[in-house]
Amino acid sequence: MKFTELTEEEYQKYIEKGEEAAFFQMIENKANREQDGQEVRLLGVKDRDGEVVAACLFTLKKTGVGKKFYYSNRGPVLDYHNHGLVRFYLQELSKYLKANNGLYVKLDPNWIYKKYDKDVNEKEDYETQDTLIKIMEDEGYVHQGFTRGYSRTSQARWMSVLDLGGFDEKSLVKSFDSQRKRNIKKAQKFGVRVRFLDVDEIGIFMDLYKDTSERQGFFTHPNPKEYFTNFKKTYGDKVLIPLAYLDLYEYVGNLKDQLDDVRKKHSQMVEKENKNDKTLNKIAEAEKQIEKLEADWRTANDIKEQEGSVINLAAGIYFETPYEMVYNSGASSSEFAQFVGPYMMHYEMMKYCMEKGIDRYNFYGVSGDFSEDGEDYGVYRFKRGFNAEIEELVGDFVKVISPVQYNIYKVKSKLQQMKK
Repeated sequence: MKFTELTEEEYQKYIEKGEEAAFFQMIENKANREQDGQEVRLLGVKDRDGEVVAACLFTLKKTGVGKKFYYSNRGPVLDYHNHGLVRFYLQELSKYLKANNGLYVKLDPNWIYKKYDKDVNEKEDYETQDTLIKIMEDEGYVHQGFTRGYSRTSQARWMSVLDLGGFDEKSLVKSFDSQRKRNIKKAQKFGVRVRFLDVDEIGIFMDLYKDTSERQGFFTHPNPKEYFTNFKKTYGDKVLIPLAYLDLYEYVGNLKDQLDDVRKKHSQMVEKENKNDKTLNKIAEAEKQIEKLEADWRTANDIKEQEGSVINLAAGIYFETPYEMVYNSGASSSEFAQFVGPYMMHYEMMKYCMEKGIDRYNFYGVSGDFSEDGEDYGVYRFKRGFNAEIEELVGDFVKVISPVQYNIYKVKSKLQQMKK
């Protein structure tokens, strides 16, 4: 085997095989990082026949001490069951980093440490991946711990994932809890639709994203519009931005049709000469329906008067890879939450996955604190309602390549922090 820098073509061909590669390891991320002015390396391993058997996208950052920090977001990409290959990659990577100005390196492999059911009970049919951690530590890496919560310096370690394999639309909805079923049915009744946004429409997503970030208080990129726009520009069709929206003219019209229909039936029942108890109950029920529909119709007209023809309810940033569909970021309207837009967005995206043969629907990160006091307990419950299960990744690993310069770097970093 040979450790080597890969061409973009070699790298992409291997990654597109779907070897459990996360979206940050796709070739499109190279252009995305370089667009931000960052330096990127594609480092892999070839077998005796010249076939790529391991690959990894590294971002390089200056440290102020003449050497560079190498970071691989969800890499390397290889068969982690092949322990010999894992050891070879790590050993050869260390040699490369020493020869190429490396100060230290950080890896957070896209490898599942443990699996849990939707209620966070550990699954006995999946063996805990302690061996990988031992291999990493044997090769000089320091495991950063079995962390919980969110961090500005690390990717989420806990994933919420739904397996769509074997489902059709009908059986999929049956697998959801009662609230998911009810709200999807409500959204359909309202007439909520979903379409994909183009890059020049990303402002629609950003309006919802700003509303959501202010409401929920989660931290964002310093320039989120540029951040998400760059993803869409560099990843192209592999980044999907679904928008759940409501056409108010259509909604008002549907309410009017329903109201006219119930009024007609009510009149027919009232005109009957001999009314039994069953008919009288139906008349009373119809009058309640009329009252409710009239109130909904008036409210809908008020909204149309204020908002125009369309209201935007929810949107998301999705990454489509050969391995999975990843729901990276989401946003929704608090003002029009009654139209349950996020439910329709997820349902339509799940249908999209089934049509394209993508079995893995990754809701992405949860904090790992599943108690009712957890910072994102509501988020976990939302995803759990779709029957999503929990995956715990192995976490972050750091290896120092140049100890003397690294110690200087740490001292300088602490001094800079003290000045802030």
